[in-house]
Amino acid sequence: MSAIYRIPLQNIVGDRGYFIYQQVYPIYGIFSVLALSGLPVVISKTFAQQQTMAAKHNLLKKTFGILMAGAIVITGWLWFSAKYLASLMGDPNLYPEVRVVALTFLLVPFEASLRGYFQSDLVMEPSAISQVSEQFFRIVIIIASALMFGHGILNVYQMGTLANSGAFIGGLLAVGILVRTFLKNKKSDPEPEKADKTIRLEHGLALEIILIVVFTGITIFYQFIDSFSTVRLLLHAGMALDQAEIQKGIFDRGQPLLQLGIVISLSFVSTIMPQLKETNRVQQNKSTIQKMVRVCLWLSVAETAGLIALMPQINTMLFTNMNGSRTLSIYVLSILIVSFINLLIAVTSGDDEKNIHKLILFGMSLVVKVALNVILVPKFGIAGGALATVLSECVILFGILTIYKFDRKFLSLDKKFTSNLIKLGLIMAIFVKIVVSFLNSYLAMTRANSVLVNIIAIPLGAFVYLKLSKKWHMLTKAEWEILPMGKHITKFMKIED
Repeated sequence: MSAIYRIPLQNIVGDRGYFIYQQVYPIYGIFSVLALSGLPVVISKTFAQQQTMAAKHNLLKKTFGILMAGAIVITGWLWFSAKYLASLMGDPNLYPEVRVVALTFLLVPFEASLRGYFQSDLVMEPSAISQVSEQFFRIVIIIASALMFGHGILNVYQMGTLANSGAFIGGLLAVGILVRTFLKNKKSDPEPEKADKTIRLEHGLALEIILIVVFTGITIFYQFIDSFSTVRLLLHAGMALDQAEIQKGIFDRGQPLLQLGIVISLSFVSTIMPQLKETNRVQQNKSTIQKMVRVCLWLSVAETAGLIALMPQINTMLFTNMNGSRTLSIYVLSILIVSFINLLIAVTSGDDEKNIHKLILFGMSLVVKVALNVILVPKFGIAGGALATVLSECVILFGILTIYKFDRKFLSLDKKFTSNLIKLGLIMAIFVKIVVSFLNSYLAMTRANSVLVNIIAIPLGAFVYLKLSKKWHMLTKAEWEILPMGKHITKFMKIED
């Protein structure tokens, strides 16, 4: 939902209006990492390690207090430095948007602590209901503000401010749902007065929290760098301001595509982390890890190869024209790279000795991203920005694989699986390209025709990918069943152990 709304938003407000909204989005993105994914994931693991409900409630109080102190500091800093940050982004008129997004950080203590609390018992309903409700109301406000802009009721900056306020209003609803569920559960399950309230924390917890939070939001940090550098670098290269803002808006078309792809790997990480509560040793959790990693990579390759093969058509279908298709084709490589990084971090997060090395790699990748932006954006425009992001992510991926000496055994990624997965992606992409080329010889590149091409090519590509996966025994029956509607897929494709 939080990815798809960008499509009608861009269609209504155009690339410059989309730029005005998206320029401040990375700040909200950091909030979403803290409240929706990163913090709840690692907090859930800590809650799961407590011996009694009393200890869990004691930990909840302390976690909430620490998060609230941090939230107040972050909100205050963003509020009072909003004008300065907006100037750094290249447009001083963005400061009201920065301030309205700053308020969302006050909701982090409620959302992160309570979601982590519920997820520690593998109770996902409160997190799911609150997230869907939060995104739904946020999106209603965003689309309403876009429509008001389209009818001339709001100017472009007022539209951006109202649209970004949806995060705070939707967040308030999520907090209400989580608090109500917590109070209801606590009332029906009172804790004994003399229960042990001792909190048990594993060694290296602080580093692990930083690690998970940083890496689950890895793309947000690159977007943050782009918000502060891309427009300024395009201006430095001689481009006019309005044209630079439109180019940045085209570059940001990649965000919903990226988000839709990476959210799958994050869902696997959310499932893995609480299941590692007994021990951090990879060996004891080998079966779970192997299934999750293989299925996630299998999906990520399908998404990445399919998007690249269909990019001009996908771009035209979603965003009215094919501007920036080359840039987006480079950009979506991040789906595969970041998905793999997320899984590697999740299954090795308890390795205290090497966690500091991973954080150093993250810092190095940010430096590389800044340096490559400075070199590539003036020369190649937004395509250079996309390439800079992908190369920076490769620094982390190959760095982590080097730390673990390219040992594929603990991930069950043998040479046969890896080589077949690469061949699978290439064959599907080539097949889809052939289908698209054939259809394009009869159809002009209009939006309506691009919809028709996608409707034909996507199912055909999926069929080829599934058929070859079955033929080459890419996944076991248990791994197929991890997929959405997996049991129906195994019956339909007659997959046996």
